[in-house]
Amino acid sequence: MRAVCIDFETANGFIGSACSVGIAVLEEGQIVDTNYWLIKPHPRYSYFDPLNVSIHGIKAQDVKDAPEFDFIYGQISPLFDNAYVIAHNASFDMSVLRHVLDLYEIPYPEIDYLCTYKTALKTWSGLDNYKLDTVCRFLNHDFAHHNALEDAIACGNVLLSALSARGVTTIKELAALVGMRLGKLYAGGYNPCSIAKRTSKKA
Repeated sequence: MRAVCIDFETANGFIGSACSVGIAVLEEGQIVDTNYWLIKPHPRYSYFDPLNVSIHGIKAQDVKDAPEFDFIYGQISPLFDNAYVIAHNASFDMSVLRHVLDLYEIPYPEIDYLCTYKTALKTWSGLDNYKLDTVCRFLNHDFAHHNALEDAIACGNVLLSALSARGVTTIKELAALVGMRLGKLYAGGYNPCSIAKRTSKKA
């Protein structure tokens, strides 16, 4: 099993204003590689909202010499080959990816992805919520929340813990056990990651 855990931070309320990205690569049940990039947001969306800064601590001056996403993507995209992409609250991170690719008119990669938020929700009952820090506290994994690399590694640990808790070794097995349809990104579109709804039978 090869999986690429990804986490983005954004500069402002526009979902495509990526200002950092962290990657953790998993192979055979362990994290084998990590990468982190600061990103200069696209010129149309380069404003750093104080609210966002208060969350992740990245300011405009921190990225003034950083490359824009179109350059960084050349280093990220090969990691997606023959891998599942994993994110905690994947609807956010996959939306960031799609929007920033659209900004630079870069074709979408062909990937399947899984959401560890939804996976955790269906794996461990009784948590106060299923935010990344809450799940990791339950799993006794300490990390610096809202640092993109730390979050990507934490996401990887949630995935590995869920695989272990469910007694399976593959993403497909895990998705089937929690009733999840994997999300898909493909040239020209996407399908969201979703949990199948149970239907009640009438007597």
